[in-house]
Amino acid sequence: MRKPDAASPILIFSLCALAACFTSCRSAPQGNAVNPLDILDAGSSFYLKMPEKTDPVLVSRILQGSVDGLSSEDAGKIAERIDVIYTGLERKRNETVIQAAVSGNVPRTAVSGVFKKNSGWESASVYEKNAAGGPVEYVYYTKKSTGMQIAFPSNNIVCLGNSVPGMIAGYHSHAFNGDTSYLVADEVYEWLSGGGEQIRFYAVKPQSFLTVLTGANLNLKLAYVKGYMVTDGNRGDQFIMTIEFEFNDERMIKAGEGLLSLAFGLTDSQTQLTTPTHLIVSDIRIDKKQLYRLFIL
Repeated sequence: MRKPDAASPILIFSLCALAACFTSCRSAPQGNAVNPLDILDAGSSFYLKMPEKTDPVLVSRILQGSVDGLSSEDAGKIAERIDVIYTGLERKRNETVIQAAVSGNVPRTAVSGVFKKNSGWESASVYEKNAAGGPVEYVYYTKKSTGMQIAFPSNNIVCLGNSVPGMIAGYHSHAFNGDTSYLVADEVYEWLSGGGEQIRFYAVKPQSFLTVLTGANLNLKLAYVKGYMVTDGNRGDQFIMTIEFEFNDERMIKAGEGLLSLAFGLTDSQTQLTTPTHLIVSDIRIDKKQLYRLFIL
């Protein structure tokens, strides 16, 4: 599937939609538990996993800044219902296309009261088959002005994207047909599946990621970039980040290490060359406000 026509940060995009769904939603068929990571596709250049427990205060503040009139108390209640957000992003010309699968405790009463036609939403249905061959209806909603779609295939999963019916099909296959496959690359799946409460990311096409992160156009001939963030135990307003760089050409290592040190200002960071082409940079301090820039690719 593909992701929606949007240029806003993925966290804001996801959580705005969640704020609406937590106020009112509709019942959906229930099946086996589904890992939201299983229904993302392989078309993104950047993937992100954000567990709510990593920083619930950050999630609450993003909600308040994104949803007009949302109180601190209500934002906290919404954040508590989120377990983890998995997202995929792809930068295309002047837009960032997005897909997201969010797990949590999603109450379901009267979704149609939130995603109304006079608010710019249109509803549609897709049908999958149950074990007896009968139809199972899934309703999804499309924002006419942006093409953004949202669906609630179960009490525990929210799908966001530009082609949500494809995500629904993936969900149904896993929930009711015993499917255990996934679409993202093995290395991406393995990385995002681990790390406990770390915020984890994987850039399959790392050039635009580095440009956003550093503000510099660094052509380092990289195969991929992956990393994680944890809250700084000494400063609640920043994360400590570790990034791993895999180079296509080992001759770029020395130049790359120098450019990265300059771009990041790595005065207190540690670097480790684990293979001739693999560089790990740890103890990078990043202000939480930089997350807005970091995840707009």
